[in-house]
Amino acid sequence: MASPSSWEFYKEDQTKILWVHICAQDLTGVAISINKWWKTRYPEYKMRVVSKKEFEQVKIQEQKKQ
Repeated sequence: MASPSSWEFYKEDQTKILWVHICAQDLTGVAISINKWWKTRYPEYKMRVVSKKEFEQVKIQEQKKQ
């Protein structure tokens, strides 16, 4: 099972989207962990797996809105 440091997420409450960036090379193990975490903790949210660049852009845009 992958450790939580293998991926990072940003939760967008207004649109109910979880933006996830996978930091590890073992995508299979991380994907299983993320899926289990997402379905138990945020089942009402949609999940988007994105690149590091897109992940940072989403975080910056959201901070500018606030």
